[in-house]
Amino acid sequence: MVKKTDEKKQSKLLEILKTEYPFEGVLLGFLGILVLIIGVYIFEGQVLVIRLTSLWIFNTPTKITIFSIIVMVVGTGAIALAFSPFFIPGLKEMKRVTWPTRSLFLNHTARVLGFITFLGFMFVLYDSVLAPIFSWLYEIGF
Repeated sequence: MVKKTDEKKQSKLLEILKTEYPFEGVLLGFLGILVLIIGVYIFEGQVLVIRLTSLWIFNTPTKITIFSIIVMVVGTGAIALAFSPFFIPGLKEMKRVTWPTRSLFLNHTARVLGFITFLGFMFVLYDSVLAPIFSWLYEIGF
């Protein structure tokens, strides 16, 4: 009897831990952004300045720089953890995509770049033809 209740309690606890709460992800992302901003401000040393103290972690400028880098890494990690649930399903879906062959990819790339080059050439041509006309119209007062 005791084992069944313990198993039920453990499974209930695991169920609660595995449940995703969207608010916590948003909160973690917001706090991660704040921590990252604070780390950048400490690193710059202009907006947020830590005065040299007797505390061992802040007693030299090098240690303050190392501390600010650690704070920025923690903020970046929190942002990555907060936004990863949005990207993980997309990564799973990317494994199912049928990618084009190398020759098809190069063919389509050449077509796109050729079209962009043609369009750029046409804009330059139109500009070289129309610029004198517009400058003439501007001179006569239109």
